[in-house]
Amino acid sequence: MTRPTYVGIGAQKCASTWLHRILAEHPEVAVPDVKEVDFFSYHYDHGYQWYERCFAECRPARARGEISPSYFSEPAVPERVARYLPEARILLSLRDPVERALSNHRHEVRVGHLAGADLSFEAGLSNNPMYIEQGLYATHLRNWLRHFDRANILVVLMEDIAADPQAVCAQVYRFLDVDDRYVPTGLTSRYNPSFVNRWSPLGAAKDAVYGATRIPGLRWLWEAAARSGLRSVYRSVNNVPSSSVIPQPGAHTLLELRERFAPEVRELETMIGRSLAAWLKP
Repeated sequence: MTRPTYVGIGAQKCASTWLHRILAEHPEVAVPDVKEVDFFSYHYDHGYQWYERCFAECRPARARGEISPSYFSEPAVPERVARYLPEARILLSLRDPVERALSNHRHEVRVGHLAGADLSFEAGLSNNPMYIEQGLYATHLRNWLRHFDRANILVVLMEDIAADPQAVCAQVYRFLDVDDRYVPTGLTSRYNPSFVNRWSPLGAAKDAVYGATRIPGLRWLWEAAARSGLRSVYRSVNNVPSSSVIPQPGAHTLLELRERFAPEVRELETMIGRSLAAWLKP
């Protein structure tokens, strides 16, 4: 079986769903039914054969691969990917690390990892060190550059996607050596809007069903639920805006976090050759 030619590595809450959709639509690109295979991070003990089976139903294509945001910040993953796919092209999407941490917090509240009376961002920071760890972009990219040439890593910014999605889409297609004139239908769609669950047990049940459909070959069940309208009904019943339950973060908290990320942002500017001044403003 032909091995993947590209791997999307995250970061988490940085438009990986958008990237997956524009790749899935392109006629010269193949993706597995499951967006986040997580082989090189969470399922490495399953072995290469299991990973390859994830692509068994993919159509023949010029480029084939998967996107798993868990890969970027896991220290062991770059060497694992390089050992199996030494010529792989690496897709990395990033955003303002403070905004990424805020989005991370909303996700943790939605899935119930943080619960109780205090759902503030400050409580989330105290509870989950990965809010900061995943935003250490230069540190993690440096690890990837030990195993892959800089030319084999495309860094796209979520802010650029918002400003000109067609230009970023074409850039991604060119990087994967497929037709960059193709325009996907989901180019300007917004994925994973911010919400929390009205009833946590119902949300947990939905996530369990989604987790089951991530088994290779069962993704059609999740898509069938979408076509039948069940997912829309669920969202109307159980989804409420996150701002209704999560208080605004304190200005001092945001300033401290921006100062914490500043050295990483400045190093990243040098690594990718562009200004990130907007990420440094208080």
